[in-house]
Amino acid sequence: MNDYTDAYMDNDKYAKNLGITLVDLKKEYARCELEITENHKNGLGSLHGAVIFALADIAFAAACNTVKISIGMQAEIKYLNKPTGNKLIAEATVLSSSNKIGHYQVNITDNNGIHIAQFNSISYRLKDVC
Repeated sequence: MNDYTDAYMDNDKYAKNLGITLVDLKKEYARCELEITENHKNGLGSLHGAVIFALADIAFAAACNTVKISIGMQAEIKYLNKPTGNKLIAEATVLSSSNKIGHYQVNITDNNGIHIAQFNSISYRLKDVC
């Protein structure tokens, strides 16, 4: 998308440690994917909710940083279904935006088309991307 966004994602060590990849990036849109492994499971053997949240948050960060250097102000998630597939897909899109605030929604599905979670967030825009 731009040098800033590319550098931002390249430097996101947490995303790399989780195995999250950025597969598509456009103005105020991002698609990230994660192959589910045993390292992503909780004590009950299910996918850890924090992994789902992190995937959504990383997609949100990628999308909102395509226009202006931004930080998250608020985020909430609704967990809807347990994944049946072996991959999660997060698609972040802008719902509305102004010079200082961006409202985003991230839909998380699995590779079987199951809607796993819905993440809503607000970004505060600091300055234009370099």
